[in-house]
Amino acid sequence: MEQPSSDYDGAWKYALDQYFAPFLALFFPDAFVAIDWSEPIAFRDTELQQIAPEDQAGKQRVDKLVRVRRLDGTPAYVFIHVEVQSQHDTDFASRMFRYHARLYDRDRIPVVSLAVLGDESADWRPNTFGYKLWGCVLALRFPTVKLLDLDTAALGSTKNPFATLALLHRDAQATRGQPEERLRRRAARYRALLRQQYSAEDIRTLLRLIEHMLRLGPRFTEEAHATMQQVELEETGMDTFVTSIEEFGRLKGQRDLVVQLLNHRVGQLSLEAEARIAALSPEILLALSKDMFDFTGPHELLAWLDQHGNEQAL
Repeated sequence: MEQPSSDYDGAWKYALDQYFAPFLALFFPDAFVAIDWSEPIAFRDTELQQIAPEDQAGKQRVDKLVRVRRLDGTPAYVFIHVEVQSQHDTDFASRMFRYHARLYDRDRIPVVSLAVLGDESADWRPNTFGYKLWGCVLALRFPTVKLLDLDTAALGSTKNPFATLALLHRDAQATRGQPEERLRRRAARYRALLRQQYSAEDIRTLLRLIEHMLRLGPRFTEEAHATMQQVELEETGMDTFVTSIEEFGRLKGQRDLVVQLLNHRVGQLSLEAEARIAALSPEILLALSKDMFDFTGPHELLAWLDQHGNEQAL
């Protein structure tokens, strides 16, 4: 029976946007303790596309660029470039160097390159790039976390969203082609996070990560939701969270359809436009689905988003 592929990239991108500080706290604590978290951080992902457009085609990885403020103020700001690589890539170390060098050359502020290796090869551990020739030495060494190295028992006892995500990543790899086992692990992971007493908002976010990572075909999806509702009733006496994630799944399907139709109507949407559509409330999305047939070009879509995005923020 066909089993949908796990959405590793979608899960990591979503989690990094929601929980960047917990990500550093768990995987790169030296960076975490050196950042002034009282100052807002700035995501600058579009700049990665600008400095290395040749790396964007067919991209199967997660990269994030975040500007943070240092506690000691020397210098005040630092770029953190994060790559999450779930497949073996012979160009990985070279790409880490290119991004690092181009970012520094453009802005002349320090760049910290960090990598999470989520592949299944125990021997693949890139963490350096460089060469030495005729007395000239070039070298970049960047910290890495290999998910295969992490102790699953320790992760299971850690209340950090990225501990849960790391376990889900490993579960997705271990249950490829095994829907019954994947269903069992979905229920077990959900029970564990409920027992860790996350907030309601965090539980809904983590449910989305479960949906991304431990995807099931139609035959098992209904059973999975029923099983998770039973887990929720046993642990909390409620079944509101699983219900909300089912509603999220329907809404995501509607958004995907709107984006697909807009691509045909006004041309290929930019990543920024897709992100703005993804952030629309159900009511505003419904309005867009009605109004989009009047658009003749991308400028009209952007003007519509400018107007209705402001309405949503009120």
